[in-house]
Amino acid sequence: MYSKMAFNNVKKSFKDYTIYFLTLAFAVCIFYSFNSMESQSVMADMNKGQKDYVKIMGQMISFISVGVSFILGGLIIYATKFLISKRKKEFGIYMILGMSKRKMSKILFFETLYIGIISLIAGLLLGLLFAQVLSIFTAKLFALQMTKYSFVISTSAILKTILYFGIMYLLVMIFNVIIVSRYKLIDLLCADKKNEKVRIRNPYIAAFILILSIVALGCAYYLINKSGLDFYDNRFKASIALGIIGTAFFFYGIASVIFSIIQKNKNAYLCGLNIFNIRQASSKFNTNFISITVICLMLFVTIGTLASGLSIKNSMESSLKNKTPFDASLEVFESKDKKMISTVDTLKKLNYNLDDNAKYSVIRSYEYNMSAKNFLEKYAVTDDQKQAIGVKVFGKLNMIKISEFNELRELKGEASIELKDDEVLVSSNYDLLKEMLKDFVEKENTIKIGDKAFKIKERKIQTEALSTSTYSDNIFALIVPDNLVNGLEPEGETLNLNFSDNNKEKAKEELTSILNKSMFDDNKDEKTDYIIYGFTREMVYDASRGLSSIVLFIAVYMGIVFLLASAAVLALQQLSQCNESIDRYRALRKIGATKSMVNKSIFKQVAVFFTLPLGLSIIHSYVGIKVVNNYLIAFGEANQLTSILVTALIIVIIYGGYLYATYIAYKNVINSEYN
Repeated sequence: MYSKMAFNNVKKSFKDYTIYFLTLAFAVCIFYSFNSMESQSVMADMNKGQKDYVKIMGQMISFISVGVSFILGGLIIYATKFLISKRKKEFGIYMILGMSKRKMSKILFFETLYIGIISLIAGLLLGLLFAQVLSIFTAKLFALQMTKYSFVISTSAILKTILYFGIMYLLVMIFNVIIVSRYKLIDLLCADKKNEKVRIRNPYIAAFILILSIVALGCAYYLINKSGLDFYDNRFKASIALGIIGTAFFFYGIASVIFSIIQKNKNAYLCGLNIFNIRQASSKFNTNFISITVICLMLFVTIGTLASGLSIKNSMESSLKNKTPFDASLEVFESKDKKMISTVDTLKKLNYNLDDNAKYSVIRSYEYNMSAKNFLEKYAVTDDQKQAIGVKVFGKLNMIKISEFNELRELKGEASIELKDDEVLVSSNYDLLKEMLKDFVEKENTIKIGDKAFKIKERKIQTEALSTSTYSDNIFALIVPDNLVNGLEPEGETLNLNFSDNNKEKAKEELTSILNKSMFDDNKDEKTDYIIYGFTREMVYDASRGLSSIVLFIAVYMGIVFLLASAAVLALQQLSQCNESIDRYRALRKIGATKSMVNKSIFKQVAVFFTLPLGLSIIHSYVGIKVVNNYLIAFGEANQLTSILVTALIIVIIYGGYLYATYIAYKNVINSEYN
């Protein structure tokens, strides 16, 4: 009987459950899709290196899913509390008719169970479809041609989803029992008589707190720009604390200040239903400023993770071509003291036929006992540039022989560069220093090295990579005449090679095996007194795409979950307060407000409630993303506009969809009073 009653209640109240149900279904969909990546058909077209990255991605997503389940569990409990509060009068009638609290708990148990089963099934069905889209998306991220596509259902991901959501719903059912056990008959019957007071704070106190919030946020932005992402820097910790406090103070004071300003403008204040709208909005912000603060910070995390994740991918992949000018590059270190040893001799010891397998050249770097920082620091304008030239690598001047530099250019099929005995070239492919070095070569005519002045031959920087690598391998170096480094011991030696056409695949496979064994194989020969470090072009592409895909998937996963939670909480808050404000809308109807005027009023209130926390979170995100991008520039420049537009599109679809759904649901409840 109770299960049937619960089923009828769910059917009858389906409109009330719509946002709740859709949120759960989307959450299940996202949860299943991202946890099923290792089982998708795209894995069949991946090489071993790519599969390893996808497995790492799967492990990280599984770990993050534990945290995600806590967020979704909190959301479910919050939504359930809202739904129960709407039905207090109904439960009061049950108690008058003699129903015990235990039996009411049983009805709630079945209602929660039915909603859970329906949303779980719907979410899994959506997830099965979305997972296939995600599989195709993964193939594009790794630049794969899917030759063996098939529709895959991940049993392990389904079981994990059922387990996690089952535990969440069990906790919700326990929570429901506790809530019902605390009900008093008088409170239930008079629930619709209790109305929230319209709170308008003292405008002077609110204005003072608002000014404090702006000062706190300004200090937070300044400190984060100074400290960067140094988590151990006290300025970083202070910026986080000030950001949270400033956000809370902002929402504490903003409503009363705006209310006071508009109230003095009689034309705006007395127009239409503005008096009602402003008081409603002000009351909601004053009552819920803590929850709005949390939502704003969640939106900040959402925008930050989505935009930064996309930027990391773009940064890592935008300069891949420039970072991989050769088929392979490698270095050899001694195992104990990490000194460089001959790469050519080491490969010969390993019976790798270098002369038959490839064309190659060796480039060495030399350190001159002179600080590069001394003649560059006056061109370091930004904090990031000053920080960059302060690192150890600028403690000495890095030099490369012109003869070896020309051999490297010849290997790439480029013309040699003539360099006189009193001339040098400036070389760097580190994007962070690009503008600084550009100023340097345009404004300086000579560089004094020792007792001799050398002319800068060209008013441009040699930006080519010196090897195939996953990062910018040439922070700053001078290309110098060979005689300038006479007597200096080389500090680094890199072998660059292009495989011969006649046995390219075999030669590449043999070299890849040597590199993997030396760098990644834990079971390698312990007697080996050297370490070979390097990459083939394919290894660099796999590493860059693999790492960027891991970051992107985690960013999208967390970003969408946070966005769903933020939008759902805002929607439920609005609908909860809608029920508390019904008497006010009845009063509006009695004094002649039309349905059209009321609908506009509802839209304005919902829009303000959704857009204000979003607006502040966008400002937070602008500062945060700017700081993050200063670190990403080491991977290469990225098209920031693309990541911003994609992030904006996701927010418009999900957040905007919740705004519209909330407006429709709110309007339907209020308009029922006009019918």
